[in-house]
Amino acid sequence: MLSKEEIGEYINLVPAIPSVLKQCQNALVQGDLVKASLIASKDLALMNYFKEVVNKPIFGFSRELHEAKQIFGALGIVRVKQMLQSYLVMLLAPKKWTFFDFDNKRFHELQASFMIRWEAILAKNEIDDKESKALVTLIPAAIAVCESIFSAHKEDIELIKSQKDITYEVILYKLSGYDFFDIVSIIAQKWEFDKGVIELFSLMKQNGKNKIISYLLLLINYEMSRDSAIKSGINSLFELNYSFEEDEIELFYQTMSELENEANN
Repeated sequence: MLSKEEIGEYINLVPAIPSVLKQCQNALVQGDLVKASLIASKDLALMNYFKEVVNKPIFGFSRELHEAKQIFGALGIVRVKQMLQSYLVMLLAPKKWTFFDFDNKRFHELQASFMIRWEAILAKNEIDDKESKALVTLIPAAIAVCESIFSAHKEDIELIKSQKDITYEVILYKLSGYDFFDIVSIIAQKWEFDKGVIELFSLMKQNGKNKIISYLLLLINYEMSRDSAIKSGINSLFELNYSFEEDEIELFYQTMSELENEANN
């Protein structure tokens, strides 16, 4: 049966940050978007990922983008940083999803949706700090790790789920002592995320609340209530029983509505 030690082994399999990503990130820290694009252009897999994701409708570009300089210029430094983090997440995704009824096409769409919607939420709240911008990429990363963990114990976990009306997050915690956000925090540490990101997730563990945490939980609620999340079963990774302030809910759904209107125009 699943144990804390075994989860540690899965976490150890999380890849370190590749050299090309570190070089790109360093160039972006220096504000050199052109240098970052030249570095990225030498990595075929990275560029294929950029082209596949940025040409999705949710990004709203009027024409397809193909060249590294063209893509990086259109995205800007902040979005390129987020895309590099999302690529790192993509390296975690299994070739074939066997526990959740999911696939990498929908996983990429989930990543893009989290990124665009989180960016809009932060902009609406006039929040402009790198810790807040970075943390949303860790949610899909932990989903991919949970797929790997659960796939190895599929029959046991499905048996428990069939006998008790509980979420996969509760099962994970009962079997290992880890919950979903513990896994998020461990990945953040391994990938050398800023201390502020790790502290935010630690605050969540203590049931602490601030504006960033509230909006992140609202976004998770929103994404997990969509048909693709429900049908795949990934929505059951979360105990979606959070409470929010009325003004937080109003601003969040106003932002989502504005995004939908922009996409439809």
